[in-house]
Amino acid sequence: MKLPFYFSIDLEDQVYDIGRAIGNPDPEIREEALFKSYDRFRFLSDKYLNSRKITFFTTGVLARNCPDLIKKIHKDGHEIACHYNFHDHIHLSNREDFARNLDEAIESIENVIGERPIGFRAPSFSIEPENIWAYEELAKRFVYDSSYRTSNPMKLKNRQFKFNGDKLYEFYIYENPVLFKTFKMKSGGTFFRLFSASYTLDTMKKSYELGHVPLIYMHPYELTLNKDFWIPWHEYRFLSFFKRIYKWSRQTQWSHLGHGGVERKLEIISNSFEHKGPMKLLTECRNKS
Repeated sequence: MKLPFYFSIDLEDQVYDIGRAIGNPDPEIREEALFKSYDRFRFLSDKYLNSRKITFFTTGVLARNCPDLIKKIHKDGHEIACHYNFHDHIHLSNREDFARNLDEAIESIENVIGERPIGFRAPSFSIEPENIWAYEELAKRFVYDSSYRTSNPMKLKNRQFKFNGDKLYEFYIYENPVLFKTFKMKSGGTFFRLFSASYTLDTMKKSYELGHVPLIYMHPYELTLNKDFWIPWHEYRFLSFFKRIYKWSRQTQWSHLGHGGVERKLEIISNSFEHKGPMKLLTECRNKS
């Protein structure tokens, strides 16, 4: 029997996010590339995910700039969850700014799809364990979160965070210690692209054995095959020369390394694991248990 897993997309525009981060006052939105990425996802979903719906963790800025894409994804029956307002690291923020950006993101998403998102994932899983204030704010607004990184076994009582009467289901991101526990591997993103399928399978199986929900997460720029999110040299002009070289060359990691192997890895994983649907279904399972 196949083990369960959940596939999700962190729906963001890497080109816009990098442009904003390096000081571009008018960062570009690659809407055409985002639509192409979604078409690629649907192809892979039909072949390896039983055509079941998934969760798209969407940034508020993308909902405001690409409402047609978000509407299409929602109309196709997928879950639209929240991926913060901008793709900012939350541990560098504070409670007040975090709450304000959460509300803006929720409003932006609700304005597009007509309903409030019930799930959240932090950009780059950037909530540290000591950032209790962040989880308190999440519990006021969402039913579940999928930001907390851990290598520890799941304990039944830890499936929910509770803050002054507010409850928040937590679907942990399992980090698999490898190489004599000097390196922690996740089952998604760069790890999925650059490492062999056997590493991902091992991480997912350990996640399941320790009581976690095996998760695979990917991004739009990881699904396309033609460097659709590549940023040309001149667009790094806002940086100093050496930072410009570093940022321009570093994007090779996310722009096209390992993209050609994604389909084969999904095929291998689908032989052992079965995608179960959008992550909001997990909260229904928890309520029944």
